[in-house]
Amino acid sequence: MLRKKLIPAAIVAVIASLSLSSVASAKVERCAATTVTDTGNKTATFTVNQPKDATGQFSNVWRHEYEVAINADGSSFIGTGKVYDNGASTPTWTETVTGSFGPGNTTLNMQTTPVGGGATFKVTNAPMDNTTVTTVDTNGTWPANDVEFKIDAPTITGGSVIDTIEYKNHGEYVSAAGGGKEVAQGCAGMPTNSTQGK
Repeated sequence: MLRKKLIPAAIVAVIASLSLSSVASAKVERCAATTVTDTGNKTATFTVNQPKDATGQFSNVWRHEYEVAINADGSSFIGTGKVYDNGASTPTWTETVTGSFGPGNTTLNMQTTPVGGGATFKVTNAPMDNTTVTTVDTNGTWPANDVEFKIDAPTITGGSVIDTIEYKNHGEYVSAAGGGKEVAQGCAGMPTNSTQGK
């Protein structure tokens, strides 16, 4: 005759509650931790094409290659430019440049000064779409003909990078952050509807 082993009801209840809590916790939306990492000062590069020998065309150009450092305000800059004859690899002249990018880095204000003297170039709210032709203000330093620019969008590097990390639970976050009262009071890893850590 087989004997049936009876499992106490209390043990069954504990096992059931653990199973249900693990299923429920998998679906709980949890507070994420956001970190900001400083990757250094922001810099930008951008290219400006200027008709060479004849205005109104952009197949024969002076190619201005600018490298600038962006100030703490996030838009104004100072830097240098190298100007090449079409596809040449050695610059014909160099410039210093100051200016700023407009909202979304889609427009440009800048003033250039050639190293060693020559024509200065100034643009105000010039589109950076490499399509729009902008007439340049030379402040009377280049009377021979109009100066025109097509300006491309800047490539920006450096600055701050924001990362969002989702932890499985609050303990994992506290451990990863090295502990401490301030860390323990954070909400990362807690259910979003939790009142703990607030």
